[in-house]
Amino acid sequence: MISRQAPYDGPWTRRARLTDEWLSQHKVVVSATTASLLSTFAGFPLDSLKSRLQSSRENVSIPRLAAEVVKEEGIGGLWRGFPLPLITISIVRTISFTIYTSTKHLKLGLFTRDTASDIAVTSWLAGAASGSVVCVGSAPFELVKVRRQLEYQIYRDTHPELYRPNPPPSAGASLPTNPTPAPKAPAFVPPTTIQAVKLIINSSGYRGLYTGWRLHFIRDTLGTALYFAEYDVMRYHLGRSKSPSQGGEGGDIGSGAKAEIQGDVPNWAKGILPKSMIPFVCGSLAGVSSWALIYPVDVSTKAQQRGLSGLEPRTPWVQLKRLVRGTDKTNPKPWLMGIARLYRGLGVSMIRSMLTHGLLWTIVDAAGNWIETKPFERLARATSGELK
Repeated sequence: MISRQAPYDGPWTRRARLTDEWLSQHKVVVSATTASLLSTFAGFPLDSLKSRLQSSRENVSIPRLAAEVVKEEGIGGLWRGFPLPLITISIVRTISFTIYTSTKHLKLGLFTRDTASDIAVTSWLAGAASGSVVCVGSAPFELVKVRRQLEYQIYRDTHPELYRPNPPPSAGASLPTNPTPAPKAPAFVPPTTIQAVKLIINSSGYRGLYTGWRLHFIRDTLGTALYFAEYDVMRYHLGRSKSPSQGGEGGDIGSGAKAEIQGDVPNWAKGILPKSMIPFVCGSLAGVSSWALIYPVDVSTKAQQRGLSGLEPRTPWVQLKRLVRGTDKTNPKPWLMGIARLYRGLGVSMIRSMLTHGLLWTIVDAAGNWIETKPFERLARATSGELK
């Protein structure tokens, strides 16, 4: 008679336990990577349209711009340069979450109370640390992404003779009997990601990979600090606490604190916000509000486009002043009109932020909760029960 091992003593079950232990130890990495891959794919077309709006000289609507991109470059133009960001953004967000959670776990004896103010301060500091460190490595990849998204516009900037409109004939001038046709622009062939990197290095050296880095650093440091602080404070007001006395659902990795759990939704929000929607709503609002506050700083796209087009670089202050007051020193634009120009593309950025950050935190929480259930051990247990 063949003897069978107990359900929890077989080699499959031991491997399942080891797998669950590994997932639990690397919960932040696994959850953030999974969430980044899916949310980046969903929001990339909107990010591409945002970059094009910021660098465009024309006042064009989002639907019209999207239609022009599809007409000139095909539907794939909305995902132009996508493979590199898919990898780099996932790596950057995973590192960002890791730095953020590790910083929040530091026990310095400061801001340890379970209050909104202490949570805001610790999340702000941890987010700033995360954004500033990650920016050093992510800036070159961000530049290459912008280079791929704006390739057609950069091509037009570097070949103005092909796209300059013909001047109208002067009054009384006779038209030539056999006009010489204007040179036809050659077909635009976008470079690959590797070729784009080589073009940047060949034209500006390795330092060219950090074109617009100062604005990028300020944007990422302030934006990440605001983002995490707003998200954690909103989750606190919606029932998440460091105290396990609320009868929550287990450790919540979203805050970066292993002891924090999601309790019951407050009475004022029960009728309008299901518990399952809290990560999406908080992530969306944190992404939109933090991005809106630091959006004027995000003129790095314009600085990067000038550098990639071989045009004379400008300091951040000069670039900001030109965007607000215009290029005509004798007839500057009104301040309100200029400030409104800084927010060109904000609409599509807000839509993108709501989608990507809402999905990001929803998947992070879902993946973290799934890991906490020890899924492979449960599968081994069910399989052993079936074979018994």
